[in-house]
Amino acid sequence: MSARRAALLLVALAAAPATASAGGFYLTDRGVRPLGRGGAFIAGADDQHAIWYNPAGLMSAGSGLLLDASLVNFGNAYTRSALPDRSMDPVTFETTRGEGAALPIPTLVASHNFGLRNFMFAAGAYAPYAAITSYPDTPTASQRYSLVTLDGSLLVVAGLWAAWRPHPMVHIGAGVSALTGTFIARQALSACPATVTCAPEDPQWDAMASINVGPIFAPTANVGVQFMPHRMIAFGASYQLPYNIDAPAKLGVRLPSASYYDGAEVSGDAARVQFRLAPIARVGVEFRPLPSTRVELAGVWEGWSVHERIDIAPDNIALTNVRGVGTYQVGALSMNRQFQDTWSLRLGGEHLTNLGRGFGLQARFGVSYETSATANAYTNALTLDTDKFVGSLGASLHYGHFRFDAVFAYMFASSVVVDPRTAALYPVEPFRSNGQGPRIAVNGGTYDFSVNVVGLGARYQF
Repeated sequence: MSARRAALLLVALAAAPATASAGGFYLTDRGVRPLGRGGAFIAGADDQHAIWYNPAGLMSAGSGLLLDASLVNFGNAYTRSALPDRSMDPVTFETTRGEGAALPIPTLVASHNFGLRNFMFAAGAYAPYAAITSYPDTPTASQRYSLVTLDGSLLVVAGLWAAWRPHPMVHIGAGVSALTGTFIARQALSACPATVTCAPEDPQWDAMASINVGPIFAPTANVGVQFMPHRMIAFGASYQLPYNIDAPAKLGVRLPSASYYDGAEVSGDAARVQFRLAPIARVGVEFRPLPSTRVELAGVWEGWSVHERIDIAPDNIALTNVRGVGTYQVGALSMNRQFQDTWSLRLGGEHLTNLGRGFGLQARFGVSYETSATANAYTNALTLDTDKFVGSLGASLHYGHFRFDAVFAYMFASSVVVDPRTAALYPVEPFRSNGQGPRIAVNGGTYDFSVNVVGLGARYQF
Protein backbone atom coordinates (compact mmCIF):
# COMPACT_ATOMS: atom_id res chain seq x y z
CA MET A 1 0.00 0.00 0.00
CA SER A 2 0.54 3.52 -0.92
CA ALA A 3 0.58 6.69 1.09
CA ARG A 4 1.68 4.78 4.14
CA ARG A 5 5.01 4.05 2.49
CA ALA A 6 5.51 7.70 1.59
CA ALA A 7 5.07 8.82 5.19
CA LEU A 8 7.41 6.05 6.26
CA LEU A 9 10.20 7.27 4.05
CA LEU A 10 9.84 10.83 5.25
CA VAL A 11 10.27 9.83 8.85
CA ALA A 12 13.21 7.63 7.92
CA LEU A 13 15.01 10.74 6.75
CA ALA A 14 14.83 12.20 10.21
CA ALA A 15 15.83 9.05 11.99
CA ALA A 16 19.20 8.24 10.57
CA PRO A 17 21.40 11.26 11.10
CA ALA A 18 19.67 12.94 13.99
CA THR A 19 22.14 11.99 16.71
CA ALA A 20 24.07 9.07 15.49
CA SER A 21 27.57 8.96 16.85
CA ALA A 22 30.99 8.47 15.35
CA GLY A 23 30.31 4.93 14.18
CA GLY A 24 27.13 6.17 12.55
CA PHE A 25 26.66 9.76 11.47
CA TYR A 26 28.81 11.98 13.63
CA LEU A 27 31.64 12.49 11.19
CA THR A 28 34.37 12.68 13.86
CA ASP A 29 34.52 12.72 17.64
CA ARG A 30 33.82 16.04 19.30
CA GLY A 31 35.67 18.79 21.19
CA VAL A 32 38.74 20.77 20.10
CA ARG A 33 41.19 19.35 22.64
CA PRO A 34 39.84 15.74 22.71
CA LEU A 35 39.72 15.59 18.91
CA GLY A 36 43.36 16.64 18.90
CA ARG A 37 43.99 13.46 20.90
CA GLY A 38 42.05 11.35 18.39
CA GLY A 39 39.14 10.95 20.81
CA ALA A 40 41.40 9.12 23.30
CA PHE A 41 40.10 11.11 26.27
CA ILE A 42 38.54 8.61 28.68
CA ALA A 43 41.21 7.74 31.26
CA GLY A 44 42.81 11.16 30.83
CA ALA A 45 39.68 13.31 30.71
CA ASP A 46 40.42 16.27 32.97
CA ASP A 47 38.53 19.30 31.68
CA GLN A 48 34.92 20.22 30.88
CA HIS A 49 34.89 18.02 27.76
CA ALA A 50 34.59 15.14 30.20
CA ILE A 51 30.78 15.56 30.11
CA TRP A 52 30.80 13.67 26.78
CA TYR A 53 33.73 11.26 27.16
CA ASN A 54 33.78 10.38 30.86
CA PRO A 55 31.99 12.51 33.49
CA ALA A 56 34.37 11.24 36.18
CA GLY A 57 37.00 13.50 34.62
CA LEU A 58 35.10 16.57 35.80
CA MET A 59 36.70 16.01 39.20
CA SER A 60 40.02 17.20 37.70
CA ALA A 61 38.51 20.03 35.65
CA GLY A 62 38.36 22.60 38.41
CA SER A 63 35.94 25.51 38.47
CA GLY A 64 35.87 27.24 35.12
CA LEU A 65 34.29 27.92 31.77
CA LEU A 66 35.00 26.24 28.43
CA LEU A 67 33.87 27.44 25.02
CA ASP A 68 34.91 26.06 21.66
CA ALA A 69 33.58 25.74 18.13
CA SER A 70 34.53 23.67 15.11
CA LEU A 71 33.78 23.76 11.40
CA VAL A 72 33.09 20.35 9.86
CA ASN A 73 33.90 20.56 6.15
CA PHE A 74 32.12 17.76 4.31
CA GLY A 75 32.07 17.00 0.60
CA ASN A 76 30.61 14.03 -1.26
CA ALA A 77 30.68 12.96 -4.90
CA TYR A 78 28.24 10.26 -5.98
CA THR A 79 28.52 8.57 -9.37
CA ARG A 80 25.43 6.46 -9.77
CA SER A 81 25.50 3.09 -11.49
CA ALA A 82 22.19 1.34 -12.23
CA LEU A 83 21.10 -1.91 -13.80
CA PRO A 84 17.96 -1.35 -15.92
CA ASP A 85 17.97 -5.01 -16.94
CA ARG A 86 19.81 -8.02 -15.54
CA SER A 87 20.96 -8.94 -19.05
CA MET A 88 22.51 -5.50 -19.64
CA ASP A 89 25.68 -3.84 -18.45
CA PRO A 90 25.28 -1.19 -15.72
CA VAL A 91 24.52 2.36 -16.81
CA THR A 92 26.60 5.17 -15.29
CA PHE A 93 25.12 8.60 -14.56
CA GLU A 94 26.68 12.03 -14.27
CA THR A 95 28.40 12.64 -10.94
CA THR A 96 26.41 14.65 -8.39
CA ARG A 97 28.04 16.46 -5.49
CA GLY A 98 26.84 17.21 -1.97
CA GLU A 99 28.23 19.68 0.50
CA GLY A 100 27.71 20.37 4.18
CA ALA A 101 26.81 23.86 5.34
CA ALA A 102 29.81 25.69 6.84
CA LEU A 103 28.31 26.20 10.29
CA PRO A 104 30.29 26.43 13.57
CA ILE A 105 29.49 23.55 15.91
CA PRO A 106 29.78 24.83 19.49
CA THR A 107 30.43 23.50 22.99
CA LEU A 108 29.75 25.57 26.13
CA VAL A 109 30.33 24.12 29.61
CA ALA A 110 30.66 25.73 33.05
CA SER A 111 31.89 23.84 36.13
CA HIS A 112 32.10 24.71 39.85
CA ASN A 113 32.55 22.84 43.14
CA PHE A 114 30.45 25.29 45.23
CA GLY A 115 32.97 24.96 48.05
CA LEU A 116 32.69 21.14 48.26
CA ARG A 117 36.24 19.79 48.14
CA ASN A 118 35.44 16.30 46.83
CA PHE A 119 32.72 17.23 44.36
CA MET A 120 32.47 19.03 41.04
CA PHE A 121 29.33 20.06 39.13
CA ALA A 122 28.84 21.15 35.53
CA ALA A 123 26.15 22.46 33.20
CA GLY A 124 26.60 22.59 29.47
CA ALA A 125 25.31 22.32 25.92
CA TYR A 126 26.81 21.09 22.66
CA ALA A 127 25.81 20.22 19.11
CA PRO A 128 26.56 16.94 17.31
CA TYR A 129 29.54 16.88 14.93
CA ALA A 130 27.34 16.10 11.93
CA ALA A 131 27.02 17.55 8.44
CA ILE A 132 23.89 19.42 7.30
CA THR A 133 24.19 18.22 3.72
CA SER A 134 22.59 19.53 0.53
CA TYR A 135 22.63 18.03 -2.97
CA PRO A 136 21.46 19.38 -6.34
CA ASP A 137 17.73 20.08 -6.35
CA THR A 138 17.12 19.30 -10.03
CA PRO A 139 14.51 17.00 -11.60
CA THR A 140 17.12 14.47 -12.74
CA ALA A 141 19.66 14.57 -9.86
CA SER A 142 20.78 10.97 -9.38
CA GLN A 143 20.60 11.10 -5.55
CA ARG A 144 17.14 12.71 -5.34
CA TYR A 145 15.39 9.52 -4.14
CA SER A 146 17.79 9.36 -1.15
CA LEU A 147 18.24 13.02 -0.14
CA VAL A 148 17.95 16.56 -1.45
CA THR A 149 18.75 18.66 1.62
CA LEU A 150 18.91 18.74 5.41
CA ASP A 151 18.97 22.55 5.57
CA GLY A 152 17.15 24.03 8.55
CA SER A 153 17.97 21.22 10.99
CA LEU A 154 19.08 22.34 14.45
CA LEU A 155 19.98 19.86 17.22
CA VAL A 156 21.50 20.55 20.64
CA VAL A 157 22.30 18.38 23.66
CA ALA A 158 22.02 20.12 27.05
CA GLY A 159 22.45 18.69 30.53
CA LEU A 160 23.80 18.61 34.09
CA TRP A 161 26.70 16.51 35.39
CA ALA A 162 28.48 15.83 38.70
CA ALA A 163 31.68 14.09 39.82
CA TRP A 164 32.72 12.72 43.22
CA ARG A 165 36.12 11.75 44.67
CA PRO A 166 35.48 9.04 47.30
CA HIS A 167 39.22 8.22 47.45
CA PRO A 168 42.34 10.06 46.16
CA MET A 169 42.76 7.35 43.49
CA VAL A 170 39.10 7.10 42.40
CA HIS A 171 36.79 9.53 40.60
CA ILE A 172 33.15 8.75 39.80
CA GLY A 173 30.87 10.84 37.61
CA ALA A 174 27.37 10.86 36.16
CA GLY A 175 25.07 13.15 34.25
CA VAL A 176 21.66 13.59 32.68
CA SER A 177 21.09 15.33 29.34
CA ALA A 178 18.60 15.57 26.52
CA LEU A 179 18.71 15.90 22.76
CA THR A 180 16.53 18.86 21.76
CA GLY A 181 15.71 20.71 18.56
CA THR A 182 14.21 20.01 15.14
CA PHE A 183 15.19 18.00 12.10
CA ILE A 184 14.19 18.97 8.55
CA ALA A 185 14.71 16.97 5.35
CA ARG A 186 13.58 16.84 1.72
CA GLN A 187 13.58 13.88 -0.67
CA ALA A 188 11.90 12.76 -3.91
CA LEU A 189 9.35 9.94 -4.17
CA SER A 190 8.35 8.03 -7.30
CA ALA A 191 4.55 8.37 -7.59
CA CYS A 192 3.65 6.26 -10.62
CA PRO A 193 0.40 4.39 -9.75
CA ALA A 194 -0.43 0.81 -10.68
CA THR A 195 -3.07 1.94 -13.21
CA VAL A 196 -0.53 3.80 -15.37
CA THR A 197 2.61 2.69 -17.20
CA CYS A 198 5.43 5.14 -16.50
CA ALA A 199 9.03 5.24 -17.62
CA PRO A 200 11.26 4.42 -14.62
CA GLU A 201 12.32 7.57 -12.75
CA ASP A 202 10.43 9.92 -15.08
CA PRO A 203 10.70 13.31 -13.26
CA GLN A 204 7.08 14.27 -14.02
CA TRP A 205 5.97 11.39 -11.78
CA ASP A 206 8.20 12.44 -8.89
CA ALA A 207 6.68 13.89 -5.72
CA MET A 208 8.81 16.06 -3.42
CA ALA A 209 8.49 15.08 0.22
CA SER A 210 9.47 17.17 3.25
CA ILE A 211 9.47 16.43 6.95
CA ASN A 212 9.89 18.58 10.02
CA VAL A 213 10.45 16.48 13.16
CA GLY A 214 10.20 18.32 16.44
CA PRO A 215 10.25 19.66 18.95
CA ILE A 216 12.51 16.76 19.93
CA PHE A 217 13.14 16.09 23.63
CA ALA A 218 15.02 12.82 24.15
CA PRO A 219 16.64 12.36 27.60
CA THR A 220 19.64 10.15 28.27
CA ALA A 221 22.28 9.66 30.97
CA ASN A 222 25.93 8.67 31.27
CA VAL A 223 28.23 7.42 34.02
CA GLY A 224 31.98 7.02 34.31
CA VAL A 225 34.86 6.10 36.57
CA GLN A 226 38.61 6.81 36.67
CA PHE A 227 41.19 4.86 38.68
CA MET A 228 44.71 6.25 39.20
CA PRO A 229 46.79 3.68 41.14
CA HIS A 230 50.06 5.49 40.34
CA ARG A 231 51.03 8.94 39.07
CA MET A 232 52.25 7.35 35.82
CA ILE A 233 49.08 5.49 34.86
CA ALA A 234 45.32 5.96 34.87
CA PHE A 235 42.38 3.81 33.80
CA GLY A 236 38.95 5.00 32.75
CA ALA A 237 35.60 3.68 31.59
CA SER A 238 32.24 5.25 30.79
CA TYR A 239 28.82 4.27 29.47
CA GLN A 240 26.08 6.32 27.85
CA LEU A 241 22.49 5.11 27.66
CA PRO A 242 20.71 5.10 24.29
CA TYR A 243 18.45 7.89 23.10
CA ASN A 244 14.78 6.97 22.83
CA ILE A 245 13.23 9.39 20.36
CA ASP A 246 9.48 10.03 20.58
CA ALA A 247 8.61 13.28 18.79
CA PRO A 248 5.84 14.90 16.76
CA ALA A 249 6.39 15.51 13.04
CA LYS A 250 4.87 17.51 10.20
CA LEU A 251 4.81 15.74 6.84
CA GLY A 252 4.34 17.48 3.51
CA VAL A 253 4.21 16.20 -0.07
CA ARG A 254 4.26 18.27 -3.27
CA LEU A 255 2.39 16.09 -5.76
CA PRO A 256 3.85 15.29 -9.21
CA SER A 257 3.40 17.58 -12.19
CA ALA A 258 1.81 14.79 -14.29
CA SER A 259 -1.77 15.65 -15.33
CA TYR A 260 -2.90 12.43 -13.64
CA TYR A 261 -2.67 14.31 -10.31
CA ASP A 262 -4.74 17.31 -11.36
CA GLY A 263 -7.18 17.97 -8.52
CA ALA A 264 -5.52 15.55 -6.06
CA GLU A 265 -4.70 16.71 -2.52
CA VAL A 266 -2.87 15.62 0.62
CA SER A 267 -5.08 15.82 3.71
CA GLY A 268 -3.46 16.19 7.14
CA ASP A 269 0.23 16.46 8.03
CA ALA A 270 0.64 15.34 11.66
CA ALA A 271 2.44 12.19 12.83
CA ARG A 272 4.52 10.83 15.69
CA VAL A 273 7.97 9.26 15.29
CA GLN A 274 9.69 6.72 17.54
CA PHE A 275 13.12 5.06 17.28
CA ARG A 276 16.27 4.34 19.31
CA LEU A 277 19.86 5.51 18.89
CA ALA A 278 22.98 3.75 20.10
CA PRO A 279 24.37 3.34 23.62
CA ILE A 280 28.12 3.94 23.86
CA ALA A 281 30.75 2.18 26.00
CA ARG A 282 34.29 3.56 26.31
CA VAL A 283 37.46 2.29 28.00
CA GLY A 284 40.95 3.77 28.09
CA VAL A 285 44.34 3.64 29.74
CA GLU A 286 46.62 6.66 29.92
CA PHE A 287 50.38 6.52 30.46
CA ARG A 288 52.20 9.47 32.00
CA PRO A 289 55.95 8.80 31.67
CA LEU A 290 56.67 12.45 32.55
CA PRO A 291 54.53 14.96 34.44
CA SER A 292 54.09 16.96 31.23
CA THR A 293 53.64 14.02 28.81
CA ARG A 294 50.50 11.91 28.40
CA VAL A 295 49.61 9.13 25.96
CA GLU A 296 46.26 7.33 25.94
CA LEU A 297 45.01 4.19 24.19
CA ALA A 298 41.23 3.85 24.11
CA GLY A 299 38.51 1.66 22.65
CA VAL A 300 34.87 2.55 21.96
CA TRP A 301 31.86 0.34 21.21
CA GLU A 302 28.63 1.83 19.88
CA GLY A 303 25.52 -0.34 19.95
CA TRP A 304 23.91 0.66 16.67
CA SER A 305 22.08 -2.67 16.47
CA VAL A 306 19.39 -1.07 18.71
CA HIS A 307 18.44 1.00 15.68
CA GLU A 308 16.37 -1.83 14.22
CA ARG A 309 13.39 0.11 12.94
CA ILE A 310 11.52 3.40 12.87
CA ASP A 311 7.91 3.44 14.06
CA ILE A 312 5.50 6.04 12.70
CA ALA A 313 1.99 6.83 13.91
CA PRO A 314 0.29 9.20 11.41
CA ASP A 315 -2.60 11.29 12.68
CA ASN A 316 -5.32 11.22 10.02
CA ILE A 317 -3.09 11.71 6.95
CA ALA A 318 -4.62 10.75 3.60
CA LEU A 319 -4.24 11.26 -0.15
CA THR A 320 -7.60 12.27 -1.65
CA ASN A 321 -9.21 12.81 -5.06
CA VAL A 322 -6.61 10.81 -6.97
CA ARG A 323 -7.91 9.69 -10.35
CA GLY A 324 -8.91 6.02 -10.35
CA VAL A 325 -7.56 5.51 -6.82
CA GLY A 326 -9.75 7.47 -4.42
CA THR A 327 -8.56 8.02 -0.86
CA TYR A 328 -5.73 6.29 0.99
CA GLN A 329 -5.68 6.61 4.77
CA VAL A 330 -2.23 6.36 6.33
CA GLY A 331 -2.02 3.89 9.24
CA ALA A 332 0.61 2.91 11.81
CA LEU A 333 3.75 1.40 10.25
CA SER A 334 7.39 0.51 10.80
CA MET A 335 10.55 0.70 8.73
CA ASN A 336 13.25 -1.91 9.02
CA ARG A 337 16.75 -0.38 9.51
CA GLN A 338 18.93 -3.18 10.94
CA PHE A 339 22.05 -1.13 11.67
CA GLN A 340 25.13 -2.90 12.98
CA ASP A 341 27.28 -2.31 16.07
CA THR A 342 30.56 -0.48 15.54
CA TRP A 343 33.89 -0.29 17.32
CA SER A 344 36.85 2.06 17.17
CA LEU A 345 40.43 2.20 18.43
CA ARG A 346 42.00 5.54 19.36
CA LEU A 347 45.53 6.64 20.22
CA GLY A 348 46.42 10.15 21.31
CA GLY A 349 49.00 12.08 23.23
CA GLU A 350 50.08 15.54 24.30
CA HIS A 351 53.16 17.24 25.75
CA LEU A 352 53.36 20.55 27.63
CA THR A 353 56.46 22.77 27.28
CA ASN A 354 57.10 25.63 29.70
CA LEU A 355 57.92 28.75 27.66
CA GLY A 356 58.58 30.95 30.69
CA ARG A 357 56.89 34.16 31.87
CA GLY A 358 53.71 32.26 32.61
CA PHE A 359 53.32 30.82 29.09
CA GLY A 360 53.13 27.17 28.17
CA LEU A 361 52.68 25.41 24.83
CA GLN A 362 50.98 22.02 24.63
CA ALA A 363 51.24 20.01 21.40
CA ARG A 364 49.06 16.98 20.70
CA PHE A 365 48.34 14.32 18.10
CA GLY A 366 45.71 11.66 17.55
CA VAL A 367 44.81 8.76 15.28
CA SER A 368 41.72 6.57 15.25
CA TYR A 369 40.17 3.73 13.27
CA GLU A 370 36.44 3.12 13.16
CA THR A 371 34.13 0.61 11.49
CA SER A 372 30.96 1.39 9.54
CA ALA A 373 27.42 1.31 10.93
CA THR A 374 25.79 0.71 7.54
CA ALA A 375 25.90 -2.37 5.32
CA ASN A 376 27.24 -1.82 1.80
CA ALA A 377 24.01 -2.80 0.00
CA TYR A 378 22.04 -0.17 1.97
CA THR A 379 24.51 2.73 1.66
CA ASN A 380 23.08 5.86 0.05
CA ALA A 381 23.51 9.63 0.05
CA LEU A 382 21.71 9.88 3.40
CA THR A 383 23.33 7.00 5.29
CA LEU A 384 26.84 7.26 3.87
CA ASP A 385 29.38 5.58 6.16
CA THR A 386 32.44 3.38 5.81
CA ASP A 387 35.45 2.09 7.73
CA LYS A 388 37.71 5.08 8.26
CA PHE A 389 40.89 6.51 9.75
CA VAL A 390 41.06 9.98 11.30
CA GLY A 391 44.32 11.79 11.95
CA SER A 392 44.53 14.99 13.98
CA LEU A 393 46.98 17.60 15.21
CA GLY A 394 46.30 20.12 17.94
CA ALA A 395 47.89 22.65 20.25
CA SER A 396 47.09 24.76 23.31
CA LEU A 397 48.61 27.98 24.53
CA HIS A 398 48.50 28.33 28.34
CA TYR A 399 48.74 31.67 30.10
CA GLY A 400 47.68 32.17 33.70
CA HIS A 401 44.07 31.08 34.10
CA PHE A 402 43.55 30.86 30.33
CA ARG A 403 44.03 28.08 27.80
CA PHE A 404 43.53 28.60 24.06
CA ASP A 405 43.03 25.50 21.89
CA ALA A 406 43.24 24.69 18.19
CA VAL A 407 42.81 21.50 16.16
CA PHE A 408 42.86 20.19 12.60
CA ALA A 409 41.58 16.70 11.78
CA TYR A 410 41.29 14.85 8.49
CA MET A 411 39.36 11.70 7.68
CA PHE A 412 40.96 9.09 5.43
CA ALA A 413 38.24 6.94 3.86
CA SER A 414 38.23 4.76 0.77
CA SER A 415 35.48 5.00 -1.81
CA VAL A 416 32.29 3.08 -1.08
CA VAL A 417 31.34 1.02 -4.13
CA VAL A 418 27.81 -0.39 -4.17
CA ASP A 419 27.42 -2.99 -6.91
CA PRO A 420 24.11 -2.24 -8.71
CA ARG A 421 23.50 -6.01 -8.78
CA THR A 422 23.38 -6.10 -4.97
CA ALA A 423 22.04 -2.58 -4.25
CA ALA A 424 18.90 -2.95 -2.13
CA LEU A 425 17.23 0.49 -2.04
CA TYR A 426 14.45 1.50 -4.43
CA PRO A 427 12.39 4.68 -4.89
CA VAL A 428 9.63 4.84 -2.34
CA GLU A 429 6.26 4.83 -4.11
CA PRO A 430 3.26 6.63 -2.59
CA PHE A 431 0.94 4.31 -4.52
CA ARG A 432 0.75 0.65 -5.22
CA SER A 433 3.36 0.05 -7.93
CA ASN A 434 2.72 -1.50 -11.32
CA GLY A 435 3.75 -5.12 -10.86
CA GLN A 436 4.76 -5.37 -14.51
CA GLY A 437 7.02 -2.31 -14.40
CA PRO A 438 10.79 -2.56 -13.83
CA ARG A 439 12.25 -1.75 -10.42
CA ILE A 440 15.71 -0.24 -10.48
CA ALA A 441 17.81 0.22 -7.33
CA VAL A 442 18.69 3.86 -6.71
CA ASN A 443 21.77 3.49 -4.50
CA GLY A 444 24.22 1.63 -6.74
CA GLY A 445 27.45 3.35 -7.69
CA THR A 446 30.54 4.95 -6.19
CA TYR A 447 30.58 7.31 -3.20
CA ASP A 448 33.67 9.43 -2.60
CA PHE A 449 33.68 11.74 0.38
CA SER A 450 36.08 13.94 2.28
CA VAL A 451 35.86 15.32 5.80
CA ASN A 452 38.11 17.71 7.67
CA VAL A 453 37.59 19.65 10.88
CA VAL A 454 39.14 22.90 12.08
CA GLY A 455 38.37 24.16 15.55
CA LEU A 456 39.25 26.85 18.09
CA GLY A 457 38.46 27.05 21.77
CA ALA A 458 39.21 28.75 25.04
CA ARG A 459 39.08 27.73 28.69
CA TYR A 460 39.18 29.93 31.79
CA GLN A 461 39.73 28.60 35.32
CA PHE A 462 38.20 30.60 38.15
